[in-house]
Amino acid sequence: MAIRSKKDMLIEDAQKLAARGQFDKAAKVYEQILALEPGAINLRQKLAELLIKCGSNDDARKELEVIGKHFSKNGFYLKAIAVYKQLQKLFPADISLSIILAELNAKHGLIANSLSEYKFAYEYYEKAGSFPETIGILDRMQNVDPQSLPIKVKLAEAYAQYGKKEESYAVFSKTASLLLERGDSASLSKIVTRIHQLFPEKPDFMLEALAEQIRQGNAASAVECIQNLLRSNPNNNRAWDLIIQAYQQLEQPQRVKVACQHYLKFFPSEPEAMYGLISSIIAEQDLAGALELLDKYEAALITAGYLQQLEQIYHSLEKIDPINIKVLEGFVRVATAVGNDDEICLLTSKLKSLRSVGGVTDKSIKHEFPTALIDEQPLSAPKTEVSPAFDYNPLEQAPNFFGNPESVLSPETLSSAEPAELAAINAVQQPEDEIEIDIEFDVDSPFASLDEGISTASEHGEWLASIGELFDAIDTAPRGVKFGNEMEGSDAQSHFDLGQAFKEMGLYDEAINEFRQASQDASRCLECLIMQCACLRERGEVEKAIKMLLALLKPGQSEDESCAIEYELATGYEAAGKIEEAKILLLEIYAMNPGFRDISSRLNAASLSDTLDFTDEDLDDFGLK
Repeated sequence: MAIRSKKDMLIEDAQKLAARGQFDKAAKVYEQILALEPGAINLRQKLAELLIKCGSNDDARKELEVIGKHFSKNGFYLKAIAVYKQLQKLFPADISLSIILAELNAKHGLIANSLSEYKFAYEYYEKAGSFPETIGILDRMQNVDPQSLPIKVKLAEAYAQYGKKEESYAVFSKTASLLLERGDSASLSKIVTRIHQLFPEKPDFMLEALAEQIRQGNAASAVECIQNLLRSNPNNNRAWDLIIQAYQQLEQPQRVKVACQHYLKFFPSEPEAMYGLISSIIAEQDLAGALELLDKYEAALITAGYLQQLEQIYHSLEKIDPINIKVLEGFVRVATAVGNDDEICLLTSKLKSLRSVGGVTDKSIKHEFPTALIDEQPLSAPKTEVSPAFDYNPLEQAPNFFGNPESVLSPETLSSAEPAELAAINAVQQPEDEIEIDIEFDVDSPFASLDEGISTASEHGEWLASIGELFDAIDTAPRGVKFGNEMEGSDAQSHFDLGQAFKEMGLYDEAINEFRQASQDASRCLECLIMQCACLRERGEVEKAIKMLLALLKPGQSEDESCAIEYELATGYEAAGKIEEAKILLLEIYAMNPGFRDISSRLNAASLSDTLDFTDEDLDDFGLK
């Protein structure tokens, strides 16, 4: 016979006391057990449950916090979330628990859950008028979801309200960049209007935002807005610089060339435009055209200090024609301007040698630059239609954590007068007396194929969707945040796992909310609906659970689906005391799949129960009556 340890005997004593309802005494025994083995988390959890039953919530909190910190430290975030959710139920007024839960959800990738907890904390601090905490929560929310425009707008406005103008301007700038990337000109106009109201000393905000987009390598998202700025005000040389930089980044030399031509029409002495035009001509391998432009602009470029760029130009021309006298003369002029005597001597000697060679001619024939190209050619191919996907307004369709996120930028808040650059953001009519500046280009919309490849929903999927409406009517605590119709598989798995953790902790409302979110993944929708029924049964709504499970049964289901539904239905019947109905279902499952879960042991248990249900006649036969 095995020798029982002191710990085992104490556990047995505690279980007996708990079974008799003597929870306070059982708790004291568990305290003795934990003194022997402090790291036994499962036993500490038993102690916490007993303390709650005794009404000793403060003592229970100490134990649950030890458990929660242990799970969090070791990366078991779902278990930690379940523990802190239980603490939140015990101490609903303790806002620090919401912040801990927000952090844990964020670590596990449950963004909507995290934002929901942070929003609860934000509203608490806002109501209390606590500025530092309010800003801190909004900043954390922004870090959790950097793409959320409503959060950014709320944070920017909060900074402005409390006099932190630099921080406000920085957040508004990031918001504008996001809108530029998404092509949302309507929301961008509102943001720009608001920035002009708050920061009148920043008249070039839009240009700064566009320049930042180009620096970040997002020229494609900036081009359309720069084009509109130029249509509105073609005398803005900063905008011309940006459009050229954008086309260069997009590797569109033809458009660089045409943009530079127009740029020089408005700013004839602008060296950057001269350099850009010559470079684009060289990119077309047009030696004669480049040399003619150099005859016209070289002196101005030297005066402007573009010596290194000129040297680079002549090196490019040398690759096109290694023995061209005019190219070599150009090298001499650059070296003279730099004051490099050694280079001048070397180049002069080489030039004399070339000229002394018989038959060598100047290959740079006179090139007449087409005036029509300068005066008439638009800066792009014909305008293409913008994808309808760009009508999406993130300030309207983002998760609505702060009521109506556009209220911050409502017409009542905004000035009726739009600055010139706002008109440039939107499509404006071009002045009749100006040249055509149609500088559109084709950009593949990231949303263009949004609806492609989505097949029509199957009959089974439609049926599950209709059943899902029934499950959405289940009453739960109103703290959940529901996802859209599409969800990443990893997100669905996280929500499902968290639902399991909540269910094990007896937090059935929270579990149902998580299973609802996980059910947005069509591949596990049925499993999540079954789990919601299990939660209903566990929280005492047995008949409701049975009704919903019966609604899930449908002819033509797969064997696994039928077995899963009937297995939970049998459990529900047992809980309702309908043993015969449960047994019939268990037999059906066994007939379909004898290896399904623990079906054999459950049937054996049911059969054993029947064999022990003796009649009076049976007892007479055994001489026991």
